[in-house]
Amino acid sequence: MSFGQNAPGAAPGPFSILERNELVPYFPFKINRDDKIWVITDPFTGYERELNEAAFWLLKLCDGYRTLDEIITEISGAYNADRKNVFDMSAPLLKKLTDDGVLWWRRERLSYWKLPAPAGVLWDLTSRCNLRCRHCVVSAGEAGRDELSFGDCCKLIDDFATFSIPQLILSGGEPMIRNDFFDIAGYAAEKGILIQVATNGTLIDETAAQRLASIGACVQVSLDSSEPAVHDNFRQCPGSWQKTMKGIELLIKADVPVTLAATVTTMNIDNIPRLYELANEMGITTFRILPFVPFGRGKYADELEVAPARMRELTMFLHSEKEKDGINIAPMEFECTFSPPHGHGIDAGTRIGCDGAISYCTVTSSGEVLPCNYFSGAQTENVKEKDFRWIWDNSRFLNYFRSLKASDVKGFCQDCNWLPVCRGSCIAANFAHGDIFQSNCHCWLVHPEK
Repeated sequence: MSFGQNAPGAAPGPFSILERNELVPYFPFKINRDDKIWVITDPFTGYERELNEAAFWLLKLCDGYRTLDEIITEISGAYNADRKNVFDMSAPLLKKLTDDGVLWWRRERLSYWKLPAPAGVLWDLTSRCNLRCRHCVVSAGEAGRDELSFGDCCKLIDDFATFSIPQLILSGGEPMIRNDFFDIAGYAAEKGILIQVATNGTLIDETAAQRLASIGACVQVSLDSSEPAVHDNFRQCPGSWQKTMKGIELLIKADVPVTLAATVTTMNIDNIPRLYELANEMGITTFRILPFVPFGRGKYADELEVAPARMRELTMFLHSEKEKDGINIAPMEFECTFSPPHGHGIDAGTRIGCDGAISYCTVTSSGEVLPCNYFSGAQTENVKEKDFRWIWDNSRFLNYFRSLKASDVKGFCQDCNWLPVCRGSCIAANFAHGDIFQSNCHCWLVHPEK
């Protein structure tokens, strides 16, 4: 039975604010004050929009908890204004932000959830990087102005240890570019936290490999092709393939478990089977493919995004390789569709989205806590100001994602038998394509013709 025929935004036709009167809007992004005006920044384009005081309060009240009717009532009362006039004046801004994909509508108010500690935290130690990869979601390059100091990092690790978080994934930028990288990683390891490092591998020499081994770290290294020219082009740094390969060899020699991670693009998709063979030959522990999502620096290279039908072919090949005696292949997006769906059907209350904000989250280099990096720019809490456990429990933004249900999704996914398993997959990919609640833009069942 379809439960989403009238899901927010699903109906065709012009935007009607009156039709959304009982819906709950959420504008989750930062609003900065500049003298007597307020400014919001589009997370996709960087375009700034100025707001007057009334528009500022309108968006502040779009908090994921109030209905639009309640917001209009509050504003009209505060300004002693006619409700219809408030509606009419609000509609253009609400329509524009809805069309831009940065104002989200649901039928239900967000809920606050008491969850156990996350199983892991992906922590961007820095936004600095020695490469300029075409897909980089954080547009890494130079150091950010507000990056956590070593003291900040130690305090945060203490928070993690007190909360019994078992695992940290240290990323960036390039995490190993920090001079205090091993001090940070070592301090966390001393607290009994398992360390994983996500790196481009170019800075790993014999000493670094031995130090990683000494703290029991696992390492994920990005390698996009067996062909040096393709990898170097994608990473926009001549000679990077050779340095990465050398780093992998040194890690394996030091008995450090290595995951080889490849971002699949139109540049390298035909080479992925050969890259998998190379990983087998080298003694890699795990092979992992990642979809390209046009966000951050990647929004300027959207031609690299692979069509769902082509991704299905690659995923099917790797899925079949799992039955052989090769290296471990990490779970892949929509791989569940190669097996019969579960028999328990779809329920409107089924949670959608990945496990971001559920069993893991991201801490940015400046200390903000997000479900994942694709939502950089959201109004959220910072570990410099509040301890991590408080943020995990009380963050409005994290709890909004925990509140998302199958009844929020639009289109094909409403009736898909695999929805209870894939849960609509990557919400961030949909967000990068302008509609967080659309049927998943990467799914080959949604887009069989592409």
